[in-house]
Amino acid sequence: MENIIILTPPQNGLGDNIMFSYYIHDLLNNRKDLKLYIVSPYNNFWKLLDYENLYIIYTPKSTIGLYKTLRTINKLFDLAILPSPYIQHIYALFLVNANHKVCYDPLDLVLGNSKLGILGIPNMESCNTYDLYNSFYGEILGNLLRCCGFSVNEKIPKLKNISDYKLSSQKTVVLFVYSKDKLREIPSYFWINLCYSIIQLGYEVLILYDDEAKTHSQNLIASLNNTVKGLYTDSIERTIQILNSAYAVICPDGGFLHISLLSKVEKIVAFFTVVEPKHRIPETVYTNKKIKTIKIVGSELKNILSKFSSNYASMFEYHPKLVEFYIKTYREEIERHFKENEKKYIKEILEFLKCAE
Repeated sequence: MENIIILTPPQNGLGDNIMFSYYIHDLLNNRKDLKLYIVSPYNNFWKLLDYENLYIIYTPKSTIGLYKTLRTINKLFDLAILPSPYIQHIYALFLVNANHKVCYDPLDLVLGNSKLGILGIPNMESCNTYDLYNSFYGEILGNLLRCCGFSVNEKIPKLKNISDYKLSSQKTVVLFVYSKDKLREIPSYFWINLCYSIIQLGYEVLILYDDEAKTHSQNLIASLNNTVKGLYTDSIERTIQILNSAYAVICPDGGFLHISLLSKVEKIVAFFTVVEPKHRIPETVYTNKKIKTIKIVGSELKNILSKFSSNYASMFEYHPKLVEFYIKTYREEIERHFKENEKKYIKEILEFLKCAE
């Protein structure tokens, strides 16, 4: 095989794309003759990877946009891979001209007996079933590559040379306090009290924000009476530049977390609510970073989450009234939970920051 195309579903966010990238290094480093095409809305991330045989095809962040993009590709590929466990994404493969096409098929619609008679399936004997509840999410792609005969392990992807940003202090703790997903939000009062505690310990606090996080972050800075600095970033590259010089990073689970995992920062504190840390952080990262994960758990929180399916976003799509009810209930419980555990969490974070300075 010489030409492979990987389709990332438009529903996958930046963090998902970064998780897939951990299975690209072995593939491209060991096969210099291979040409890999990535179809993704996050071409600004994929272009930062330093591989000569990697090509990016930009697509809008919509299913229709993906379909339109695929229709414009006049190229025959040896293999097309769709790293998604959801049946609704399989339709994209119909629009790709490839000798072999492989994907996960939760309804046994295509794989196995190939009932549609459309997909040519490579040797599947080495392809294990992806465990949605116990595996690192990027393994979705790694598993499919291995099932097609490629020897790939979880490796940190190679980035192009990115210079370091000169921070005013070598003991700067960078916070990213915004979360696009309302189920992953951390209460503002907690961030405020945490910032004061970090400053009292002798560190400098920097709140980093992009366009989407700007208003929320600036309001928080104002609530802190401007005792902490704010810094705007307009790209993944600039974010990595800043984090390369930081002493530590504190953030909720999300795209920013995954960017920090690729940077030079050695200490990372990450809050997890809906998703388990093992699903988001690859094992290989722990070899060169100290990571403190704080899982927000409680009996009532579990009770609320049990009402969601594993793919709760799709449930909300069809039952919009559930969005408002469940998120409101969940956030109220998160607020209560943080008030009960605030001192414990702050103490754990401060001890982590001081450890092995």
